[in-house]
Amino acid sequence: MENQVKAFPILRFPIIVIQEVVSMMNPFEILYFSLLSRIAKLIGQMCWRTSRHIDYRFDVEICKKPFIAFTKGERRWVYEITTEMDKSDQRRNWTDIELQYKYYENPIGGLKTWIQVVQKTLKATLQYIRINIDDYPTQNRVLINWIKTQTSSVEKFVIEGSKLADGDVTYFLNTITAKWGLYLDAKLSDQFTINFPRTLAAFYVHHGEWITWVQLLLIPALSISIVHSSLTPQELKVFFELWMDSKYHEKLRYMSIVLESEEHLEAIASLLHTPIDKKGSWYLDTLFFKDTIQNGVEIKRSDGATAFLGRFQSPHSEFGLIRFCLYSNELNDALNA
Repeated sequence: MENQVKAFPILRFPIIVIQEVVSMMNPFEILYFSLLSRIAKLIGQMCWRTSRHIDYRFDVEICKKPFIAFTKGERRWVYEITTEMDKSDQRRNWTDIELQYKYYENPIGGLKTWIQVVQKTLKATLQYIRINIDDYPTQNRVLINWIKTQTSSVEKFVIEGSKLADGDVTYFLNTITAKWGLYLDAKLSDQFTINFPRTLAAFYVHHGEWITWVQLLLIPALSISIVHSSLTPQELKVFFELWMDSKYHEKLRYMSIVLESEEHLEAIASLLHTPIDKKGSWYLDTLFFKDTIQNGVEIKRSDGATAFLGRFQSPHSEFGLIRFCLYSNELNDALNA
């Protein structure tokens, strides 16, 4: 008698039991389960979108070794696209990362394939893109155009690169909308400008020499971080004075900026401020900033809002960085105001 293929046993259970089992699987397991059959796919989609146990972020990284990943807290499950055939379907495990290799002769083609597999199988929404513009320079815009056919916006967009990239960065930002955070770690010229279509929770720029005093006033973000800046000491001082007068950045909750000279320190120290009456070090914990504080002062806005302003060490400058942090910040209230 010929052997008969038996039905996958879990599909014989009541739907509520199947949902509970599937919702406790890790992303790899849910995806493989969903690829078993049409019914399994529907159950996988249902669990991915509605289960109380599932809360994963779907990431894509476009670099020399591109990958897609699922992230939950500190834990990551990664599909890395490899051009080494002997690595195909191999797995590696670390404390916080589970990695599986997928072989493709064309890594970008393989990345596209797996983005579509995840989105079509699980109906997962792409939430985070990181792209290094140096690695596939001739394909950058074509790839971003293709991603737009899958989704026109992401929660977080990170753009990296060591070569001057005004054109590509502008094109990316005009094509894909960052809804929560925008992180620019690419080299940009002094002529670069940016138009923000919406308020961001976080805006970070590494090569921030292009940000003028006027542009800084108009950045609509709750958190602003600038590493390399061309702001003069007087411009930096006036920025905070305008905040204190309630003229700009009333939604600003956190800011850090690396200082470039002793004169910048002196300009900050000359702001009208109140010493903090605390002995020893103390701990400040906010949505954007968690650290032990050795010293700092308080500055006050004309409506009574109070912010901490302190100096911290920085690997980018011997003069350190200034951190501004508004007390009692409420992200949702600020975004919805």
